[in-house]
Amino acid sequence: MKSIFKFLLLSAVLASVAVSDSTSFSIYVVGDSTVQTYKDNVYPQTGWGQVLGYFFDASRVKVLNYAIGGRSSRTFIEEGRLDEVKGKLQKGDFLFVQFGHNDRDYSKSARYVEPSQFSGYIQKYVDAGQAKGANVILVSPMNLNGSRNVFSTGSNNYDARGMMQTVAKNNKIPFVDLNMKSYNTYNTTYKSMPDYVTRYLYKKLEKGEYPNFPDGVNDGTTHFQEMGSMGHAQMICEELEDNLKSNTNLSADAKAALTTIVSAIKKRYTIKVKTNLTNYNGLITQTQYFPAGSPMTLRVTPNGQTFEKWVDDDCNELSTKQIYYGFKTKARDITYTAMFKGGSACTPISHGTEETGTSNSSSSGDSGSSSSEVAVKDLAEDLCSLNAGTQAWPSVIETYEPEIADGFSETNHEGFTGKGFFNLDNSAYSKATYMVTSDQSAEKARVMIRYAFAGTTNRDMKITIDNGVYDVAFPPTGSWDKWDTVYIDNVWVDALDFKVILQSTTSDGGPNVDMIAFDMKDVYRTGCKAILDKKKQTTLFANKKIIPTPQKNGFTVNALGRKVQNVNNQADLRNLPKGNYFSY
Repeated sequence: MKSIFKFLLLSAVLASVAVSDSTSFSIYVVGDSTVQTYKDNVYPQTGWGQVLGYFFDASRVKVLNYAIGGRSSRTFIEEGRLDEVKGKLQKGDFLFVQFGHNDRDYSKSARYVEPSQFSGYIQKYVDAGQAKGANVILVSPMNLNGSRNVFSTGSNNYDARGMMQTVAKNNKIPFVDLNMKSYNTYNTTYKSMPDYVTRYLYKKLEKGEYPNFPDGVNDGTTHFQEMGSMGHAQMICEELEDNLKSNTNLSADAKAALTTIVSAIKKRYTIKVKTNLTNYNGLITQTQYFPAGSPMTLRVTPNGQTFEKWVDDDCNELSTKQIYYGFKTKARDITYTAMFKGGSACTPISHGTEETGTSNSSSSGDSGSSSSEVAVKDLAEDLCSLNAGTQAWPSVIETYEPEIADGFSETNHEGFTGKGFFNLDNSAYSKATYMVTSDQSAEKARVMIRYAFAGTTNRDMKITIDNGVYDVAFPPTGSWDKWDTVYIDNVWVDALDFKVILQSTTSDGGPNVDMIAFDMKDVYRTGCKAILDKKKQTTLFANKKIIPTPQKNGFTVNALGRKVQNVNNQADLRNLPKGNYFSY
């Protein structure tokens, strides 16, 4: 009865404003990794901007997602991304803005935004959208750790939610309070199931659950599975509808625009999920409210019970897997049942017929540009070393032949790995840029760089990994044929394409760089994945000799990327003969 009343109330609100069903527009989305669109090879990791289009009429609305991981409200602007979006906005379009997660991360100076400056940066998005006649909607960051205080009361003196709300009020535009909406959902609807949010919404996957993560992954409380982002998109739609009903601060133009966008939200259907047991005490997908054609996942995590199959409300068998994903919802209310051994037999549940004329397509268009404008060149097979690492350093980046560089690819010294090494020009401005792809995400990755040079003074460099910049000291190794390693700690890596840039800071230039390695899986030169998949990884590394596991010495960079601790050279990576690591 409550849901029926809510629907009738919304219908009355819509009826009070004349809106043409033919009104069409685009929704541009900007934000961070919780919003961005991800590649299929990291499914089920998903951002809410990736799935928002399922909730809108595709004949009227196109969703274009320009969100990208690791960015704050400041760095998104500094990289020219807001200008790119502004150049494409048309009058009547919508600009959805969510920032705050990375802005408040004071441990990473490259992205941190002082609290006193945050509102000013958010205002820049409002100004950019309104300058093009677009309608700006501010979305507070969703709750990431179950704590209401992170964004609502200013934990760490950073009230991103409150500051965004104030900017929205000052500009008389809609404010979608995803922070409080998600907090209340996590702590009321799912309160009796403390593991539900972590296991079913966040990206915490057990071994064997998804093909893209055969060994499982624990992404903490940062990134979301598809069902988590679908739930956030549903919350955003509810907040838009609530703004239209109760936000008395909106200007006349903002309310008219909000009426237009709300009228384009597709009808949602109730998707109930239950078991055939009377005493089930494990986890199970909770009731959802999604439009027809939306992606849906059914899953159970039994606690001692024996799962048999999933059935629909006509008792048709759907799957015998505990996680059944990738199917589309129907244009009617529906009930799915998890059948367990020893439970009651399936009994058909009466239901209405599927509605016709309902679009099952998504309004999501092409996502925004990748994290780099550098064109990716065709890579030779011997630059692709996905299988060249060790357990400690599973991802090795061959530094021979960068995409863009000041210097030379060489092989004229002993002991290098792979195809060769890169010799940066003797200049304080020399750079080597590599296009890199990560299929995984990590908040505190560790990166190793193997290098060599003779001399008596350091050849320090600035190392850029995605949008993080680290000052790294490179002491002399004693000879051009003696190799050593330095380390960068607490590197944030998102599942996307990004740049790794080695930039000299002294007039002597940088050292010879042999290779870069990550302590996480599935990081590689962009373009290598297809090459290795084609070869099936059966012949590239015939001798199976790999990099010896380095000890935890070398040169460590702290979380801010500033303080470098000099320790003893690493002998086990020195004076190794050419080709001792890889076979090509």
